[in-house]
Amino acid sequence: MMNILNIKTFLLSALIALPAYQAVAEQSKSAEETSAAEVYQLSYIEREPGVDDYEVNMLVSDRYIRVDEVGEDSGFIIYDDKLKKIFSVSHFDKSVLVINEHVFSEKDSPVKHEVEYLELADAPSVSGKAIYNYRVFTESKENEETCAELQIVDGLLPDVSRMLRNYQKVVSGQHVKMTNNIVDEIQTPCFYVDQIYNTGAYYDKGLPIQEWHSNERSKILTTYKKVKVDPGKFNYPEEYRKFSVDDSTRMSLD
Repeated sequence: MMNILNIKTFLLSALIALPAYQAVAEQSKSAEETSAAEVYQLSYIEREPGVDDYEVNMLVSDRYIRVDEVGEDSGFIIYDDKLKKIFSVSHFDKSVLVINEHVFSEKDSPVKHEVEYLELADAPSVSGKAIYNYRVFTESKENEETCAELQIVDGLLPDVSRMLRNYQKVVSGQHVKMTNNIVDEIQTPCFYVDQIYNTGAYYDKGLPIQEWHSNERSKILTTYKKVKVDPGKFNYPEEYRKFSVDDSTRMSLD
């Protein structure tokens, strides 16, 4: 887990690049500009064991999220909040993995957790809003274990945060469908709290600008801004073969 010194260092480096959105006077627009959709673009540096750091861009509208790894053209992810579906596109085999919403409850988790939410008093503000540390942990008679730790700008971009939480719940719902709820050396308590029954409740507080998770994956928000994009960015190739996966089968949807 990152110590508090590293947290503050990363926060400062990330916050320098985080812009406050400023209104710009309307200029005459071409027909192409008029048809463009205005969305938020979130840019992240992500880290995971065994690979170099990589950059990920997320486009967030009032209905869709699109996720792309910068410099990688093998595919992308679309989340449709109206349908509550994720479409993971692979250009390699011209396929689309469709993940449907599976409603679940944290009460079904074999592990219970606690949350600590404290303001980072000496951290700089973002758009005039304070930064808080959100820590998810489990407790036992033997020890206390941190499962996830996030630095959140309290109340920042609530509509974006709502979309990100809905997306996370669909991701976790797929994991819940495939779990056996057995705790062991591999499927640890933090595994269930952080990777399986993760409802993204922290998004109710605001927008995370830095995250650390128990699978040693982390990410830092480097910029957020409003951009205009072609609405087609939220489409996937209709001609691609579509399939879904459950705990035992790979089912074609074509």
